[in-house]
Amino acid sequence: MRDPIKPSPSPEDFLRSSFDYIIVGGGTAGLAVAARLAEDASLTVGVLEAGGVAQGDENVDIPAFYGRSLGGQFDWAFETQPQEGLAGRVLPWPRGKVLGGTSALNFMTWVRGNREDYDDWEALGNKGWAWDKVLPFFKKTETFHRPSQALRDEYIATHEADAFGTSGPIQISYAPDYSPSHKLWHDTLNRVGVKTNSAHLTGSNVGVWTNVNTVDPRTAMRSYSTSYLTAARPINLHVLTEATVHEIILTKDEARGDHVATGVRFGHGGKDHVVSVKKEVVLSAGTVKSPQILEMSGIGNPKVLQSAGIPIKVASPMVGENLQDHIS
Repeated sequence: MRDPIKPSPSPEDFLRSSFDYIIVGGGTAGLAVAARLAEDASLTVGVLEAGGVAQGDENVDIPAFYGRSLGGQFDWAFETQPQEGLAGRVLPWPRGKVLGGTSALNFMTWVRGNREDYDDWEALGNKGWAWDKVLPFFKKTETFHRPSQALRDEYIATHEADAFGTSGPIQISYAPDYSPSHKLWHDTLNRVGVKTNSAHLTGSNVGVWTNVNTVDPRTAMRSYSTSYLTAARPINLHVLTEATVHEIILTKDEARGDHVATGVRFGHGGKDHVVSVKKEVVLSAGTVKSPQILEMSGIGNPKVLQSAGIPIKVASPMVGENLQDHIS
């Protein structure tokens, strides 16, 4: 069984610490960032998560129950605006409102993009984001459990051992078996010219392959971002759940002529609280909530902020704009 996750029991307990970093959002990225920062024992790191803890909930933990948690207590249950290209339909858009974020709700597929995508990011000016530079961090995230030879032969469960991590918090594996249609699907694609990709996590995901999943084969349970808290949680990392962030507190730095983040205002149990930060606030609240929190903090399109009665602190017209996704 997993080690228990133990968030701070109350805001008062959480606020007893003096924080260098506050992470807003204890989701897929937020917990990874928090754990990495906390590797420096000289730092104190805090995480504020709007949702609760799903540990022990069978609808999250049991892979066969995937989908049951959608629309429930651990889901923000967002909806799209009416889509012109879909005859005005409004689509559900699940997002995790739970410690672990959407990694607690998703269907556990573990993939990487193409090498060229990451190389293009660096070419655009994002130094350090090329494939060869991010691959070590992909591997740091995971522990890969090798399939049996029988599974490799029967379901073409191939892999390149050097492409996988062996000591990270997220457990990844092939399923112990697949339905008869799996081989038919694979063979059919081969026959129409789609070649088998025997190394789909090495920088090219073109072709057909058997995918790995975020399932721990030792327990047959979902492995998700809360593993960063149970693997070897340092004492300098503190987590408060059911804490809804209202704004990042921005203070004008007269010497620099701009604003700096000095704290976070959040609600918990019907009361407002403020936590101060000595170094940085890291906003990792997801695609929808991150821009919303920026806007509530006075960072965004001046027209939007003025219409909502929010004082403008940083004019940034593209905040909350140009969202695209591929939900169905």
